[in-house]
Amino acid sequence: MTQSTKQLPVSKLSVSRCKNLNSRKQAKCVVQSLEFHPGASIGFVTGYAKSLDLFEVDGENNKLLHRHNFANFPVDCAKFTYNGSEVILGSKRPFFYTFDLNKCSATKIAGIRNRPNVHFKKFSVSQNGEYLAFEGQEGLVAMFSAKDKQLVKCINHKTKVNCSTFLSDNVFLTGGRGGFCSLWDIRTWKTISDFQDDGALHVTSVGHSERHAAIGSDVGIVNIYNKDDLYKPSSSPLRIVKNLSTSIQHTVFNSTGELLAISSRDLKALSASYKPTFSKLCPNWPTSNTPLAYVSSVNFSPNSGYIGIGNSKGKALLYRLTHYDSF
Repeated sequence: MTQSTKQLPVSKLSVSRCKNLNSRKQAKCVVQSLEFHPGASIGFVTGYAKSLDLFEVDGENNKLLHRHNFANFPVDCAKFTYNGSEVILGSKRPFFYTFDLNKCSATKIAGIRNRPNVHFKKFSVSQNGEYLAFEGQEGLVAMFSAKDKQLVKCINHKTKVNCSTFLSDNVFLTGGRGGFCSLWDIRTWKTISDFQDDGALHVTSVGHSERHAAIGSDVGIVNIYNKDDLYKPSSSPLRIVKNLSTSIQHTVFNSTGELLAISSRDLKALSASYKPTFSKLCPNWPTSNTPLAYVSSVNFSPNSGYIGIGNSKGKALLYRLTHYDSF
């Protein structure tokens, strides 16, 4: 699976609608997470239906490969591990699950006794497969080993944490209340730098590519930074995207860093911005006729051949980005 080396044209994004990824097993509940496998043409859909559905992604049949039901466990967040061998599933419950793709079995991972501020509703996975970072209450982030699923370290953001991501194998970014952001060196568990997101009251979403970082706020603004500038005490964004007006939930780059998908759960809208300036929105997609509903999840496939969009109606919309040659 190789990525296209042709530069993405800015005049028009070539998009074709495919059969919904979960058309064979559509739930009536919100799709909280939709993600593509890092090495195979497989995707999963999960959410408040309390099930994990795995599909073969071909855009035509999208065959259901497996469904696993979880008792009394509405899924708030789910992600593949770095090599795709497992899916990690989190909820408001004081525990989380792992699902082994090879064994098609789930394992319940107990929470931490006497630590009610450790939550499993929202988390991020390190790119090197070392850590799971669960965002807890009042600034606490619990770092678990992705291998044995045991607690390694708790770190404390200075304000309530709303979002986080691993910028590299050793650098972790947290963002939250007051527009306050921190970079952490996870080798020493100490902060590298603290900075204020430009113009943000509260930071609600963070995403990154190889060169850029996108930080979304509760007022619908997304600031695009050079990643290197985040190490400075005062960072100024390269560009400011202002086309949404409510709290940003997702800021997701495609694999080449040429596209940035931005969504807000409070609007029936999704925006796609172009590299290199990110000030230009895709002129032809999505349109007012695109059946987005309220967007609850969005992700690109590993080589950007597809974009998947989960919504409030339980649908996992699937679109082929034909500029890119493969899954």
